[in-house]
Formats: sequence, structure tokens, C-alpha cells
Amino acid sequence: MRLFLTLFKASFRSEAQYKFDFFVNILGNIAIIGDFLITVFILMRFKNINGWLLQEVSLMYAITEFGFGVYRFIGDGFNNFELLVLSGKFDTLLIRPASALIQVMLQKVDLKRIGMVVQALAVGIWGLQRCSFIDNSIYIYLPLLLIASVVVNTQIGIILAAVAFWTGKNEDIVILGHYSSRTAAQYPASIYNKLFSSILTFIIPFFSVSYYPLVYYTGRSENTFYLFAPLLAVVAMTPITYVIWSAGIKRYSSTGT
Repeated sequence: MRLFLTLFKASFRSEAQYKFDFFVNILGNIAIIGDFLITVFILMRFKNINGWLLQEVSLMYAITEFGFGVYRFIGDGFNNFELLVLSGKFDTLLIRPASALIQVMLQKVDLKRIGMVVQALAVGIWGLQRCSFIDNSIYIYLPLLLIASVVVNTQIGIILAAVAFWTGKNEDIVILGHYSSRTAAQYPASIYNKLFSSILTFIIPFFSVSYYPLVYYTGRSENTFYLFAPLLAVVAMTPITYVIWSAGIKRYSSTGT
């Protein structure tokens, strides 16, 4: 934890030294709400998405975007990980007496993602205020849900970054596996076919965080098991993430790169 905080502070100071650009980037990210506006326009036309109202969908959006925004804020190094592998700069991280994983994570703190986090929180608060039928216990549960979203996004980011150990480049798979699936998770799983829904539940488990808990809280199911879906996703993904990252490190070292 001490190492994490030290590297985080160093990266934060590096990014924040140009204060004007820093605040402009944050404001720019807050202003870019295109994804959610698309949802708003759809609901203005059709009133609901497979029975889900705008305020309910806004909660899915907020949970998904908050997790992604925080992940990109503290883990932007994974987004450009292929550059470290292709350039051989990853060697430098391996010889340092610190976790390569944490070093990669904090290669760059992307401060402009603060705007995305603020935007997600604003949309979520708006949705909660209009979902008066939701039990008040969600205010206790929601912080845990947001943490789970951050963890799942980070785990997916690490796994997709590790693909570069084998393929060299991983930009396309990151776009497909993280960006596209994250966008899909902003909408109810019920609008997709069973195969795609299963992928985003069990393989890339965004729905376990953004959809199933809300199915319970919006009264669409009384199955309390849905409340444990985020925890199960995090627990299941943890060893998988560790194994894939460790295997990638061994693969990289064995090539003598």
C-alpha cells in the first residue's frame, strides 16, 4: 500500500503540474456525456427499454461508468501496455524492487478521468432521486457496488493488457473486450440474446455488477442471490487475473526480450 501511494503521488504531481490543462481536461470529460444522451434520446422516443425506465437505466450507466472512470484514473498504464512490451521498456519495471503490476498501473494517472467519475456520480444521483420506489438499503449497498465495479474494470483491464505478452499488440481486443462490452452493460441484459448476456455475466462480468443487483432493487425479482453477484464476480476474477498476469510475465521473461 505504501508503494502504491508513493507511485500514485508521483504520477499525480506529474500530471497536475500544468493546472490549466488539468482543469480543462476534467471539464471536457464532464461535458462529454454522449453515451448517456443517446440513452436519453432513445427513451424519449420509446419511453422505456424493454420495460426499464430512464432513471433505472441511469443507475446502470452510473455504476458502469464510475468503475471504468476510476480504473482509467489509477490504472491508465494498462491502457497503453502494449507500448511497454513492444519497446522493451517493461524490462526496466521487472528489475526494480517493486511489483511490476503496480508500476504499470501507476505509469500514468489520467487526471481527466475525474470528469468521467463526477459525471457518473451526477447521473447516478439523478437516477436515485427519481427511483423513489427503491428500498433505502440501496444507499448502504451502492458504495459496495461501486467498489466492485472499480475492481472488475481493473481486473478486466489487467487481463486484456496481459494479452500483449503473447500477441505484442492488444489494442483491438481492449476495444472489443473492455470498451464495447462496457458500453453494452449500460443497458439491461434482457435486451440482448442469451449468449451475449451470458458472456457479459460470466466471462466479462459487467452485468453481475450493473444489472442483476438492480433487477432485485427495482422489484423485478425477489431473488436475494442477485445481491451477491458483484462479490462472486470479484472473487472469481481474482485468481483468473493473477494466473493470466503471472503467465504473461513468465512468457515475457522466457523470450529474453
